Amino acid sequence: MEVLDLIKNRFSPYEFTDKQLTEKDLETLFEAAGKAASAFNEQPWRFVYALKQDAEEFKVLHECLVEGNQGWTNNVAALVIAVISKNYAKNGNENTVAQHDLGLAVGNLTVQASAMGIHMHQMAGIIPQNAIDKLNIPDGYQPLTAIALGYFEGESEVKERKAVNEIAFKGVWK
Repeated sequence: MEVLDLIKNRFSPYEFTDKQLTEKDLETLFEAAGKAASAFNEQPWRFVYALKQDAEEFKVLHECLVEGNQGWTNNVAALVIAVISKNYAKNGNENTVAQHDLGLAVGNLTVQASAMGIHMHQMAGIIPQNAIDKLNIPDGYQPLTAIALGYFEGESEVKERKAVNEIAFKGVWK
């Protein structure tokens, strides 16, 4: 079996059309994210989002991005701030794999978005304190990344990836 086209053809555009997303679209994406595996089934991820058509909410999320990301995200259909819980709910211990678990959830979201014809661009460039203050993120949670969502028209911008033998080693690192 070959790698799924949804995965092979995924890329992160910097330009999006003006076609809007709906609350139902986002609900579907977040449901897919919620099906991801996580340590102790803690599901330590949280997502704060705004649709472009909700101008005030969108503006607040937009202000959580670093300047370099604010320029190209003005017209995306939705913005998301991805947040992790720093500690396990079950025992209060530090959740050292929360970032990993968030990555699994966003992986699910990515494949679901691709299946729905929605493109996304993930960003590390956020201003965490802005997100905490402006989005009412409580103590014990850490804003980590952002995601721009929308539709793309044009040529695919799929970039070359490393060969399997450069990223996976049988038995020992080679």
